[in-house]
Amino acid sequence: MVGGFRFLEHTSDVYVEAYGESLQEAFSQAALALYNTISSTENVECRVEKDVNVVGEDLEALLVEWLQYLIALFDIDGFIAKVVEVKSIERVGENYSLSARLCGEQFNPKQHRVGVHVKAATYWRMEVFKKDSEVILRFVLDI
Repeated sequence: MVGGFRFLEHTSDVYVEAYGESLQEAFSQAALALYNTISSTENVECRVEKDVNVVGEDLEALLVEWLQYLIALFDIDGFIAKVVEVKSIERVGENYSLSARLCGEQFNPKQHRVGVHVKAATYWRMEVFKKDSEVILRFVLDI
């Protein structure tokens, strides 16, 4: 099965299910779901590459740190990615470490769809689990 994401029903925030054949693919899809909430990756061009490294004490914390980093990158630098490649997720001592490469450009409201402002990624209703041969991440984005 190929990775992807879908939006689940929620009354006031954005509830996402991202999935893939590996943790790396599922985390990549989680990032794309975030970017497709903020805007749309459809018209984003791959002009600038950024390397990203985040650490979390467990997989849930790693997911929150990952999404929070991407939210901050958008809020501070206006960066939106079209391509997200999570290269590795490894256990380092008592923590998990994620290394990724993003490719995108500066957000331009004349060129890109203006979506919903995401304030934060939350732990509420968060799940990280494996079902059959698929890794599934469920999380809520606070808007």
